[in-house]
Amino acid sequence: MKISLGLALSAVLVAATANAGERVGDFALIDHQGAFQHMAWYDDQNAVVILPIGSNQSDADSLKALQGKYGQQGVQFFLLNPGVHSDRAQVGAEVAALGLDLPVLMDDTQLVTEMLGISRVDEAVLYNPGNFELLYRGPIAGMESSIDQLLAGEDFDLVATSGTAQVIQFPNSQAHAKLSYEKDIAPIIAENCASCHRDGGIAPFAMDSNLAVQGWSPMIREVVMTKRMPPGQLDNKVGHKMKNEMNLNDEEMQKLVRWVNAGAKVDSENDPLTALIWPTTKWSLGEPDLIVKVPEQAIPATGVVDYMDIPIDLGLEKDVWIKGSEVVPGDPAVLHHIITTVIPPEGAPDFQQILMDLLATLPPEKAQDIRNQLFTAVASGQQPNIGEIFKQIPDIDIGAFLGGGNDPDLGSVAGYAPGNSVSLNPPGVGGLLKAGTTLNLQMHYTTSGKETTDSTEIGIYFYDDGEVPNERMSGGVGNAFSISIPAQAKDHEMELVTTVPEEAEIYSLMPHMHFRGKRMKFTAVYPDGSEELLLSVPAYSFNWQLAHELEQPLRVPAGTKIVAVGAFDNSSQNGFNPDPNTEINWGEQSWEEMFMGFYSWKNVDQGGSD
Repeated sequence: MKISLGLALSAVLVAATANAGERVGDFALIDHQGAFQHMAWYDDQNAVVILPIGSNQSDADSLKALQGKYGQQGVQFFLLNPGVHSDRAQVGAEVAALGLDLPVLMDDTQLVTEMLGISRVDEAVLYNPGNFELLYRGPIAGMESSIDQLLAGEDFDLVATSGTAQVIQFPNSQAHAKLSYEKDIAPIIAENCASCHRDGGIAPFAMDSNLAVQGWSPMIREVVMTKRMPPGQLDNKVGHKMKNEMNLNDEEMQKLVRWVNAGAKVDSENDPLTALIWPTTKWSLGEPDLIVKVPEQAIPATGVVDYMDIPIDLGLEKDVWIKGSEVVPGDPAVLHHIITTVIPPEGAPDFQQILMDLLATLPPEKAQDIRNQLFTAVASGQQPNIGEIFKQIPDIDIGAFLGGGNDPDLGSVAGYAPGNSVSLNPPGVGGLLKAGTTLNLQMHYTTSGKETTDSTEIGIYFYDDGEVPNERMSGGVGNAFSISIPAQAKDHEMELVTTVPEEAEIYSLMPHMHFRGKRMKFTAVYPDGSEELLLSVPAYSFNWQLAHELEQPLRVPAGTKIVAVGAFDNSSQNGFNPDPNTEINWGEQSWEEMFMGFYSWKNVDQGGSD
């Protein structure tokens, strides 16, 4: 008789796994090459086979034989590093020595190993990715008949056979056998979750008491196991450390999942979550010196809302130096993004002249063709199709069009994207807003299913009167207009190169894609040809577009190239994909695509050009 425990599997402690239920939950791990492997993404396959590394050559040969026989029959094969060590290069060398070429799931927390009931390094598992039903656990050499039965659509019970090889050690399992809600769990929730999951927070529900945490415990387990929460996670085992990193550490994940598995018990009447006190102001940087109220915008329940360009006079009667700014959206459910352009009193930059200057750098035939397009549009009284022109010169620096001219002192004001609403300069760094300065806000709204009114505000923070910051922040924007993603493409890779023109200190990096964005990583390629991985975002989320800030700014020489390599998932496996059967090109709307990198850096020689 089958036992169905659903996706919220209970009691996966090591001692109990041999007789655990036949269904396991969804999970996600990063493999040894840095790729994000989410098991739900493989539900279009017929079977998933996972074998721990550490097995002998005979097991490796058996796995290769199975892969050769079933690899074209919808069977996905993985190796698993069950927390034995975290050195990915070492793992790769071990796999190569066995003659295997498979992704190795890095289970640094050992939570997946526990969930699958693997206790020895020669115990492979087979499960149905459509319903996460575990069908075989034991030596890889005995798995073939179970695969045949699964592919034939036969109904059969879990086949479980103990291995004989090295026992996998779970060093933290005993220490976590009696976790305390008050001392172990509540502090993790308070530090990582409660600021959003609270009354008035941006999360859809509050976790402000032990009862709330107990009630949401199955979901807590699910989002931790799939790395869906905390949001905006990066691969913190590689690259530079980011100061706004939101990942849980390995032990925090272990404690949360094991506490839920053990029944989410509360051991004390003292509840630290009820004692948390939150700021009464909506401004995370404190009360601003200037609050800019964006005119209210009525957003319909459905349909497409055209981009809006909203000019706002700041009302400044004297010059001010600014150190930061913040956007507080009126309705985060509909406000997709704001691109803020600072317009000095002498007026906006002449974009046509900027474009003409850029054309002067192109080969004559190409430049003349684009000039003809511009003149034809102007002669007919129409606006030139700048987007189409950019596609023809994909190496163009879009930053020249997003800036406010050539004034190196000109300040910038924060824009907005989900998870990215604050711009704060380092001490002694700032920009100038002259009397008479205006803002131009490009505002993009998406409908949410109900009518609403958005009343967004922008707060600006000044330096004290007479205090002039002695340094200026700069940066760059990389943008690819030539985008052509085939229908049903699962991993359409692109590359984008942005040059740092002068010696500079890099402060932050931000990827930007839309619904089909899958992953992006940033590598610095130095003038001497050496390379350094800066940041990897293996599971990009359109809902959380974060500017990742380096804990320590990175000084790079002039001519350093920031190479952004990313990919799109335009397949049916992407649950956010509006239409997987359509080729996707560049476009401003969310169902179209962009491939961009936003970078902030500070030139070392502040006397040079920005």
